[in-house]
Amino acid sequence: MNDISFATRTSRDVDEHATSVSAWDQQYEQLTPGPFEGRTEELRLGPVQLFHESANRAVLQCGSSRPGTHTLGLVQPAGDAGWFCGHPIEADRLLAVSSDHAFELIAGAGMRITGVSIDTAHLRRTAARLHAGDDGPPSRLGPRAVDMPPPVREGLKALIASALSLARQQPALMQQPTVQHSLAQTLTEAALDCIAPGPRSASVRPGAATRRRILHGAREYMRAHVDEPITVPDLCAATGASRRALQYAFEETLQLSPVTYLRVMRLNRVRSELVAQAHATVGDIAARWGFWHPSRFATEYRRHFGELPSATRARRGQGGCNSLVLAQGSSAISMK
Repeated sequence: MNDISFATRTSRDVDEHATSVSAWDQQYEQLTPGPFEGRTEELRLGPVQLFHESANRAVLQCGSSRPGTHTLGLVQPAGDAGWFCGHPIEADRLLAVSSDHAFELIAGAGMRITGVSIDTAHLRRTAARLHAGDDGPPSRLGPRAVDMPPPVREGLKALIASALSLARQQPALMQQPTVQHSLAQTLTEAALDCIAPGPRSASVRPGAATRRRILHGAREYMRAHVDEPITVPDLCAATGASRRALQYAFEETLQLSPVTYLRVMRLNRVRSELVAQAHATVGDIAARWGFWHPSRFATEYRRHFGELPSATRARRGQGGCNSLVLAQGSSAISMK
């Protein structure tokens, strides 16, 4: 993925602040008096653009988002109220718009806005791979405020925050193609959960023979591509199954979701490399297998294997750390 960039911008002029999110066409008006100060963080990962924006004065924002995209915004109000295209802004709401529609947003002083803007063509391709027979996201998404279930909303919020934090604190990791691809795909799937919740055929469970075929095909694909950034859409394409059918096949056979099984497989690969590779750091090995956040990785690793990665590394060469266990007691990461 060649199109990757990260920038932090601070502005003391409202017109300058209006141009801080790249490729958007916006005009800002400062509504409350006083010296203006705004701040923006922006991360671009190929078809996915993330941003976090804040300002110390109330601002009227008008314009349109990056061309050819769907955008979802999460808002954290401060003291003053705000409005989005006639909808009151509340902390539990998700703002949604496509680039085909102009929008108008009144952001109160101190309001923080976090957003993800994804190429519509990429969204539709991902939806087609995940949801066989589903129409995917609409080609035109009018401005609206959506009440989201807390787990879905908080999951998207945490994912965006984690990606921005990674770009800010560990820029070297962001240069790894595996990290870039996995982040972009995970963010795309999370956005789809918000605007295209699932296929109409979600209640249809595959039969025993179909479950066996899906499971066998998925595991064979995983083994053949274990050193690549495998995603659920990859598994859907490899097996010809929808995401829901893939999930049923794994959960009813292994009592693990495909996402959890992938995570377990990668944890085992990390453990193997901790033993085999003396010079690579724990962080580099973990990132190579899709674990970007050091403390969360350490927690998951300890939960699964009963020890920290450092303990596994410390026993290297002592002959006591060569067996790998696929434990069904691993904590599940649910698929929406």
